[in-house]
Amino acid sequence: MALAAGSVVSTTIVGMVVLGTAALAVRSIWKKKKTGGGCGCGCSGCGGVCPGKNMDTDGR
Repeated sequence: MALAAGSVVSTTIVGMVVLGTAALAVRSIWKKKKTGGGCGCGCSGCGGVCPGKNMDTDGR
């Protein structure tokens, strides 16, 4: 019985760590999106939707 209780506790702890990591990732994405961060991969990887990108002078 003690082994099963330890398993539940360790599973709960791992689940909380995963949930916390996911929440931080979503928060980061949301904040970038809110401030106009775009795709986050640099303007060279975007499909022409990066804010402030001049399509005439950027080689496209």
